Amino acid sequence: MNWILKNKASIAAKQFLTLVALFGFMVMNHAQTLEDPDGSVELATQVKNHYQSGNWETGKKILDEGMKKYPKDSDLKMLSGRYFHQKKQYDKARYELKKALDFNAKNVDAKQILVNVESESKRYSSAICYVNELLEVNPYWKGLWQKKIELYEQQGNNVEANRLRKRLSQIYPKDTKIQQDYTYTTEMRANALRKSGRIDEAIALGTDLVKKQPDNPNHYLTLINDHLKAGDPYTAMTYAERGLNQFSGNIQLVNKKSGILADQKRYDELLPFLQEQMKYGNRGVLQEQYNYYLLEAARHAKDRDPSTLYGKIFDRSPGNEEAFNYVFNNAVGNQQYEEALHILTRYRRARGGSKNLSLKELMVYSRMGNISRAESLTKQLFTQYPGDADLKSAYVKILINEAKDLMADQRFDEAIPVWDLVKRYGDNESFKTADNALYNAFVELKDYNNALNTLNSIQLDDPDNPSLNIRKADLYFQLKRYEMALTSYEQAFTQVTEEQRVKYLAGYGEMLTVIVKELNEQFRYDESMTYVQRWLQHDPVNLTALKYAVNLAFQRKNPQEMKMYAQKGNDAHPDELYFKLKLMEIDTLDAENYAQVYNALQNELLENPYHQETIKAFAEISEKYSTYLIKNSRSEEAVAVADAALKYMPNQKSLRYTKGMAFEKLKKFDSAYAYQKSFDPSLLELQEFKQHLHYLKYKSFRNEIAVYHLRSRFGDQDILSTVSTLEYNRFGAKDTYTGRINYAGRDAGKGLQFQAEWFRNWDEKTRTKVDAAWASQFFPSIAVNASVYRDFPVLKGIEAELGAGFRKLPEGESLPNAVVGATKVLDPWRLNLRLNNFFLNGQWLYNVSTNVRYYLSSPKNYLTAIGSIGSSPDVDLINYQFYNGFSVLNSMVGAGFSHLITDSVSTGVLGTWYHYKSNDVSYRNLYNIYMNLNVSF
Repeated sequence: MNWILKNKASIAAKQFLTLVALFGFMVMNHAQTLEDPDGSVELATQVKNHYQSGNWETGKKILDEGMKKYPKDSDLKMLSGRYFHQKKQYDKARYELKKALDFNAKNVDAKQILVNVESESKRYSSAICYVNELLEVNPYWKGLWQKKIELYEQQGNNVEANRLRKRLSQIYPKDTKIQQDYTYTTEMRANALRKSGRIDEAIALGTDLVKKQPDNPNHYLTLINDHLKAGDPYTAMTYAERGLNQFSGNIQLVNKKSGILADQKRYDELLPFLQEQMKYGNRGVLQEQYNYYLLEAARHAKDRDPSTLYGKIFDRSPGNEEAFNYVFNNAVGNQQYEEALHILTRYRRARGGSKNLSLKELMVYSRMGNISRAESLTKQLFTQYPGDADLKSAYVKILINEAKDLMADQRFDEAIPVWDLVKRYGDNESFKTADNALYNAFVELKDYNNALNTLNSIQLDDPDNPSLNIRKADLYFQLKRYEMALTSYEQAFTQVTEEQRVKYLAGYGEMLTVIVKELNEQFRYDESMTYVQRWLQHDPVNLTALKYAVNLAFQRKNPQEMKMYAQKGNDAHPDELYFKLKLMEIDTLDAENYAQVYNALQNELLENPYHQETIKAFAEISEKYSTYLIKNSRSEEAVAVADAALKYMPNQKSLRYTKGMAFEKLKKFDSAYAYQKSFDPSLLELQEFKQHLHYLKYKSFRNEIAVYHLRSRFGDQDILSTVSTLEYNRFGAKDTYTGRINYAGRDAGKGLQFQAEWFRNWDEKTRTKVDAAWASQFFPSIAVNASVYRDFPVLKGIEAELGAGFRKLPEGESLPNAVVGATKVLDPWRLNLRLNNFFLNGQWLYNVSTNVRYYLSSPKNYLTAIGSIGSSPDVDLINYQFYNGFSVLNSMVGAGFSHLITDSVSTGVLGTWYHYKSNDVSYRNLYNIYMNLNVSF
């Protein structure tokens, strides 16, 4: 063993030195590519070249001169240490190399030489430390790991060396040499442990070898032998089977398993196993084993079969009563009735006839189904012994025992005719016993009609027995004759005391639970409620019945009935939260009760913070209440309500979605996006939901740039007039600031209009907008507008607008105006109606306009239709000054769309047709196309 270790150590050392030299050469070559400002690198290279050529002394002289010039150069110190290591002057080498590390802690060459210095001077712990430092730099250097194993073995620490060798084999599972080394070492250790009697430790190593080399059958054989030596044949069997799974047909593994099974007398497993293995080869050897073990199995089985033993006794002595009883009963039990009669005849010849033998013969004929022979024998016995009551009693007793045995064996079909014979020949007590047994047999056979007939017969003798009515109820229940089943149960209630009635009510409730559940699954709620009401007539405070009544009333859409039963349940079970929750649920049918129910549930949760049904109900009412608050422009309250519920159900997606809707109403689009995106829509809603998320993302940006372009021409002229607009919007928490430049180019020149706008949300119900503009030409030279928007609860919620404006027209005329409007949202429709009042040169003019939008998925995706009529053009046309059709009939219709392309880009197109009276006899048409592109960021 020591020779092996030394040999391995020598090989590993050579490998290590080779790796060191190679590494040093690479470092040297690399160093030559670097800059050498002071010449120390070139000096070190000269020294290394002399060393490699074997000129150690020449190299040392050059080194000594260089060290005078560069006393703190780490590489020169390393080369000095290398010289002393070559000369076996370990103390000096150690000193120089440590100095090299002091000057450069990352000097790998110095650490590598130190490993050799310390190992050669037998300072193994220190050498291991340097190896560890090298491994920190290069953890996958196999040579270093092998060197570390060698050092541990030289140190005598075989435990750590073996642990590292095992670890190394796991790190490099495909390295053949490392695996062979580990396997060889482990086999040697295992052999040594076996010789020293430490079989458990040898088993542990053998198990590891099987795991490492599952394709080596010798490892399985060795491990099987070890477990057998340790007295553990069951584990040995396990490895034999594993080995055969890996090496099908291996004769040595087959022999091992065969031997173990034979030792344990498990011939019923051994024989099929040998037959199975023959298909893999070795048929001659295995057939010989099979024949041998087949004989052994037969001998083993025969020696243990009492029927064989008693049969031999009976053959030698047919009059032996014990042997006769056994072989006769065995033949009858195996339904070998002819054999049983033959045995009985031999015994009768040997011992003579008797009443008992005649009764046994009668029993055999009865079992054979030979009714005529059985009746004939019965008549013969009664003829022979007409006044012998014992004969009849013995006969009935045999029949009863036979029937009981059949019942115990669950051979109910065979037992029924035997019980009929008992009823025919037995006394009154036997008759009752047979009736009860027949009832049980019919029930076991699920022959409920015959069981019911039998039970009716029993009840004639005992009509006041309540348990018989309970049995009858069960039979009617099995026959699905539920009315009769319940009637039978209710009859039993009249036959018992109040104390017993409580116990019977439990069974009554269990039966009704099954009936009601079955009807509910078939959606037959009206029938189900009838049964529940019948249940409550007999047990008015039953918790389950009251819960069923509440749920069924809900399914039947009868809130009054639901409230009645929930109130009864709450009165009967004041500590049962279910009924309180249902009463609150009923209250939520009226939205005006949301706040009351919400507060009540919140208080209930303070007392029962972990009650899941209460938490679920609180979440549901919180969602409804939040939605109600949102619709009534109380979104701040809606957020607070949702937050309270989310404390108990933080991952409830629909509740989070509702909170996101509240944030959307509050114009907090970033928060709305964060909460709404976790919602799981249906497949039909998915696309629309994604578009809405795009809208929320779009609105969450703080900046928007928009480009608008209007192309306009009269129907009787092929001349285009255009207006282009560049707009910038800055969105704040409550304020939106807009800057807008309008440009118009016409035959007379160009015109610019500069406009500023401020929009503010004062609260959830009130908003204002103010804008002012100045223009050079083609636009009103001055334009100022202000509007107030307010939500009112009339017509289930409308937005009203009141505004005023002033324009200085290009001709110098002043045009003040006042506007009133209303907007109604009927999801997915938005309807807007405005009345603009203009005052020009003391004359009142008007324009009524409407804007209808159909939202597809979000406020940025819609179809729109517009129209207006009045004695003045609409306000947009006045702003763009395409024509001044005042004091004449003006009408307009238009249609368009808006589409959110991505979550930061939207576009829209709108086309309009204006029709107005140009003079006393003619009308003109003006066609416009508006196009826009908006980008948020």
